[in-house]
Amino acid sequence: MTKPLYFFLFLSWVPLTAISQTTLYVAPQGTGSVCSQQKPCRPEQLAEKLEELNKKEVGDIAVYFKGGTYELTSPLLLTSEVVGNEKNKVWIGSLAGERAVLSGGRKVTGWSDAGNGIYKANVPSGTDCRQIYINGKMAIRARTPNRENDADYGPYNRGLGFDEKAKTVLIRTADVPAAALSGEVELVMNQHWYQSRLRIASLKKGRDTTVLTPKDPERGHVFQLTYARMLNPDKPYYFENALEFLDSDREWYLDRQNHILYYKPAPGEKMENLEVVVPVLETVVQISGTPQKPLTNFTFSGIDVIYGNWLTPSRKGSVATQGVQIRGYEEEMGPGLIQAEFVRNLLIENCTIMAAGGHGLVLSKGVQNSSVVGNHFDQISANGIVIDTYKKAFPVDSLRCIDNRIAFNLIENVGMHYTNGMGVLASCVAGHVIEHNEIRFGRYTGMQIGNHYGDNLSGVKDNLIQYNNIHHVMQLHDDGGAIYTLSNQPGTKIFRNWIHQYGKSIWADNFPVNGIFLDNNSAYIQVDDNVFSELENVDKLKEQSNGSTTHDNSFRNNNSQLEEVMQNAGIKPVTSTPQ
Repeated sequence: MTKPLYFFLFLSWVPLTAISQTTLYVAPQGTGSVCSQQKPCRPEQLAEKLEELNKKEVGDIAVYFKGGTYELTSPLLLTSEVVGNEKNKVWIGSLAGERAVLSGGRKVTGWSDAGNGIYKANVPSGTDCRQIYINGKMAIRARTPNRENDADYGPYNRGLGFDEKAKTVLIRTADVPAAALSGEVELVMNQHWYQSRLRIASLKKGRDTTVLTPKDPERGHVFQLTYARMLNPDKPYYFENALEFLDSDREWYLDRQNHILYYKPAPGEKMENLEVVVPVLETVVQISGTPQKPLTNFTFSGIDVIYGNWLTPSRKGSVATQGVQIRGYEEEMGPGLIQAEFVRNLLIENCTIMAAGGHGLVLSKGVQNSSVVGNHFDQISANGIVIDTYKKAFPVDSLRCIDNRIAFNLIENVGMHYTNGMGVLASCVAGHVIEHNEIRFGRYTGMQIGNHYGDNLSGVKDNLIQYNNIHHVMQLHDDGGAIYTLSNQPGTKIFRNWIHQYGKSIWADNFPVNGIFLDNNSAYIQVDDNVFSELENVDKLKEQSNGSTTHDNSFRNNNSQLEEVMQNAGIKPVTSTPQ
């Protein structure tokens, strides 16, 4: 289990022994219903106990999770009926000196030799997943051609083109494996800032060219991409998810029909020493108020939240624009390991949020005056942090995400399955401070602020992006940057960020890779004192000029090598006296 790399003490409510405070205890093997230290309860019993206390208005409540792994069968659901109101505070965290781990996954045991260096194990009927984890690290879903580069996931085949009238994909027959129509194979293709995962309906092989027909609904969505040369030839792609593709180290395949999981260990790995986990739950912790009764004054501290699933792409395919925003999905965004909506004064601190089938943390709507501080995000399939999934311009006040702080977080290894994922995606946000984070090891943009086209005001404004350390991003796609903006957003400031150590991939398309990129309709943004270093074939500052959609932005002193910026950007220890 990966532990957080950074620990800080922040100005937050810390549980203290007091007459007005009630203390509860939770344990992995808890059996009690009173949740006492002598008879701790399980997480499933905690919500009922908290609701009982909340109705009695007992004052502040501290909940201590004893160390160990809690394999949850349903999400830990914390609602405004259970925790947090204007009269009292609720703190949930690990017991001092111990570490609680909330898991949405299940361990797989009972491995046997399947030949050719491959091992297999039976899994329960109904097991389904798009990722598995070996000792906490995401394995490679069996593919061809095999992955040789963990930065850009290459090599790839190159497509021949598209038949827009017939809505088919044209590929070289020599590149089509015999197993391409077996089981549930996907064609995974990159198109500029898009990633498309197309399930295969049929293949018609010719001597040189094969005509591939995708399944619906993604077939219709991919052929809506008639702009930006999305349907030009030479798009990089590979095939994924067949037992016949399982021939390389760290690859895996799940035979859903026969309930067998296969894995090919890397040299030096012994199955008896490996912890293999399949994700089951899509969300592990759900924090929910309502527009009429927001959840308030709640701290979630020092607990690891790991192993989440996301199966909609297996049922519908995916044609995803930046930040894994998928065309045609009813859901606003994919799931987060932790999800929060309609909350005020929420603090999530010092947690490890790891191994997400979708996103790490989703602050979906109505999240205000809250903080995400000192956490470690790792092994994330899509985005590290998503703020505002409602994404409509000028939402009513109860739906708005405003005045939140994202600080001192390490966000790494994002976009590991949906490669246009990013560290932070913040849509219709106002008054946000995003500072002193380190974002690294992603295949697309580091962070995006604003998510609206059109030159009208949208409610995105007054955001401060400062002292972030962003590096080793944009490792695959093009048309993005370490920091990227959409939307007219007066009062937004991008100050003193350090952007470094990446370049343009050989598999990127023909649009630029950027440092700071003010894209369509970005306006009234101030960009000052940012430092760029060790960038190769990267436009440091780019303002989208097509049709003059960007305007009234200012740039000052962004070409220096300010030591103060490089020394202070990213995660720095901050201490203060607890209140």
